[in-house]
Amino acid sequence: MHHRMDSVNSLLKREISEIILKEVKDPRLSGLTSVTSVQTSKNLQSSTIFISVIGGIKCKSDSIKALGSAAGFIQKKLRKNLHLRSIPRIRFVLDNSLEEAEKINKIIDSNRNASS
Repeated sequence: MHHRMDSVNSLLKREISEIILKEVKDPRLSGLTSVTSVQTSKNLQSSTIFISVIGGIKCKSDSIKALGSAAGFIQKKLRKNLHLRSIPRIRFVLDNSLEEAEKINKIIDSNRNASS
């Protein structure tokens, strides 16, 4: 089952990325938005889509709102493009892991420089 979930998550990530890039026309959506990962529930009823947005807090907030508004449209496109028995409900969440990694790197670098 784990392999199947990985396949479903990978498929959804690829398709949702394409739809966001080519078909979502909301002006609130940053051009520097990408899908970093997808987590689908075991019963395939819901998926959490983790989104990375390059930009300030307002840009990130606006992009998540735009994607939330486009969720129904994206699900409809998924239903049309994919051959799955059911398409999970999707929700978008901001992925801050890149910013967290950058903060950790800065801390490590400053500690390294302080001890030199």
